[in-house]
Amino acid sequence: MQLLPQVKEVLGLIEKKRIREKDGRFVVEGEHLALEAGENIDYILYSSELPAVKILKAKGIPAYKVSKRDFELLTSVETPQGILAVARKPEHLIGDVLSASDPLIVYCIGIQDPGNLGTIIRSADAAAASAVLLSKGTVELYNQKVIRSTMGSLFHLPVIEFGEAEKGVKELKARGIKLIAADLSGKSNYWQAKLSGPVAILIGNEGAGLPPEILSMCDEVVKIPMPGKSESLNAAMSATLILYEALRQRTYG
Repeated sequence: MQLLPQVKEVLGLIEKKRIREKDGRFVVEGEHLALEAGENIDYILYSSELPAVKILKAKGIPAYKVSKRDFELLTSVETPQGILAVARKPEHLIGDVLSASDPLIVYCIGIQDPGNLGTIIRSADAAAASAVLLSKGTVELYNQKVIRSTMGSLFHLPVIEFGEAEKGVKELKARGIKLIAADLSGKSNYWQAKLSGPVAILIGNEGAGLPPEILSMCDEVVKIPMPGKSESLNAAMSATLILYEALRQRTYG
């Protein structure tokens, strides 16, 4: 049995980063993510008549039914729900983020673990951050594992590729945005930093942390105290703690 052209297209988008970059599209899987993608969707593929399929069809989104056998060629999860969506990459302007009043930004520098990046985006969304910026060398945003880990938050706030880290840091400084680095070398605890006003929280690579040249450019380097036996927290947990301290300060002073 011949595959639908859409099935072949989805395979290419899932497997090859260069195709995602060229097309400006990516694939989301499951009812929740398909509904979150909403107006960004080009079309859906489905193997069973799920509620999300009916909702998206009613909105006029093209839908193509495929066999369960063909759907299994496309899925990367053990228990697929039976729906995939091809979505256009959200478009956001960095100028809009940087010119906003008192932005709260997370700048990910060299994050490699897809689950960490996805969770950082999810936490930033939950804490009402303005944007998440990604340096060159950070894991690709449209990796399937990253997309799943965001749980749809990818569609709620700007997530923007922001070039070389050193150049990005210089641009943030030039815009008057306070740079707070999270690093084990920090002299003060994260709750001692002033996190109101225009702030960017810098989170570094899981193993190497932030490069010395980046740390030297920051306004403040903070640590997360660990009086227990654990030697470190992962990048997503660190980002989440600092984001919620920023939320607390911005809400209650």
